[in-house]
Amino acid sequence: MLGVGNTLHGDDGIGYCLARGIEACGGVGGARLAAIQHLSPGHISILEGYDTVVFIDSYLSEDMPEDARVAVLEIDPAKLSEAEVAELVQEIDPHSLNPVRLVVLAYAAQLFKGRAYLVGVRPYSIEFMEGLSGEVRKAVPKALAELERLLRRLGARLRAPAGCVMEWIEENCGRPLLD
Repeated sequence: MLGVGNTLHGDDGIGYCLARGIEACGGVGGARLAAIQHLSPGHISILEGYDTVVFIDSYLSEDMPEDARVAVLEIDPAKLSEAEVAELVQEIDPHSLNPVRLVVLAYAAQLFKGRAYLVGVRPYSIEFMEGLSGEVRKAVPKALAELERLLRRLGARLRAPAGCVMEWIEENCGRPLLD
């Protein structure tokens, strides 16, 4: 499981904060947990050797209902044609990589052929040096429930109690985490 997010930009840091909170409160059984503040093309090596990867990140899409705070997506580049994969790889901006594009890049490089999922939390504010907004912090219980459900389905389990994770986020993510 990989939490991604730049804590310098408010709600963009939710994936990183969630992963760090989960780690601080008991972690995940049956899966490896990591947190990074940004993705770069070199991170495709993180996916190598894994059958399944779960990303936690901020996510906003045109097809996401207005009242939705959390979305769970399966990322499967095997369903794309070679031409579609090639087009997506050519469109990748190395300075603004997201989990979907990272999976496609790793797939094109033949480093990852497994299943990938994204537990995405809707961002409300991405202001510089703001910390997580109250709206995103309200989405944490739903995100944890979705993570727990997905991990259980994948044969892993969330060991971190939701209350502990929420408390850790309240104490640590109201400002950027600079570590």
